[in-house]
Amino acid sequence: MKAADVMSSPVITLRPDTPVWAAAALLVSHGFTAAPVVDEGRRVIGIATEADLARNRILPEGWPVPEGRIEHTVARVMTGAPMSMRPEDDLADVVSLMLDGGIRSVPIVDDGELVGIVSRRDVLRVVARQELTSEQVRHRRGGRLDHDCAEP
Repeated sequence: MKAADVMSSPVITLRPDTPVWAAAALLVSHGFTAAPVVDEGRRVIGIATEADLARNRILPEGWPVPEGRIEHTVARVMTGAPMSMRPEDDLADVVSLMLDGGIRSVPIVDDGELVGIVSRRDVLRVVARQELTSEQVRHRRGGRLDHDCAEP
């Protein structure tokens, strides 16, 4: 089975200048744990995870709130240069990368451009349905894969 068989596409992305609060709201509203950060050419320059967005955002009870607090952007808190894979890479290799690296999602890039993302949830969906081959996934989706009907 290939990464393209299970990846989610199109991908909800963030821009480097997105405020942290807006990025957090986007993840919460879609139930995601992370989102790729892309430049103008849809090239992945980072990934913003729940941990990145929450880190140092909540003050302990009783601490004074700083005046003139600077609003952080995604560029300031994201994890830069995330590991990525290609659509034709074997899903077993994607899963190994996720487990060995302790990461929850892997951007899928083709010629440097973001085309999808594989999350732990995407992998668990395949496990839960006992799908072992690309053909089984294709059959369940009525002959189409998510990326077959993705918008550019």
